[in-house]
Amino acid sequence: MKILIAYASNNDTTQMCAELLGEKLPGADIVNLRRTKPAIDDYDTVIIGSCIRFNDVHNAAKDFIGDNLDKLMKVNTAIFLCCGFPEKINQYLLHNIPKKLLDKSVSIQCFGGRLKVKPYKLVDQLVMKIVKKNFKVSKREFTSIDNESISKMAEDILKLK
Repeated sequence: MKILIAYASNNDTTQMCAELLGEKLPGADIVNLRRTKPAIDDYDTVIIGSCIRFNDVHNAAKDFIGDNLDKLMKVNTAIFLCCGFPEKINQYLLHNIPKKLLDKSVSIQCFGGRLKVKPYKLVDQLVMKIVKKNFKVSKREFTSIDNESISKMAEDILKLK
């Protein structure tokens, strides 16, 4: 089985998760959609990953899905999102991913995420401070990657062999 892990990210969290998933799926090709637009014709399984930023998946992931939706409907697909508010994962999925792709995906997971203020531009830093204040999350941990979800997706994919 030939596997593609295609991800898009604004920081290193989604890349790190894609690489962790790739370690559990030996031989999988890992592609950053911000740099490369892969042809999916040679793959049996396509895993799409994206960060969530202000309720939206990365534009590169949206474009990849839009440009390849017909092909994605003919192969095994899986979707993972990295976000600081995993309790809102269903909202993010329904807002960003076509329902027919969600319905046919063999695995959909939230890999957690990290909300980091320091690497963002000044405007983003202000928005993040407002988010933290409005959601009363000052005691919440924002550097949590869900390794169990990564393992679960790998198991779901390996069952397809």
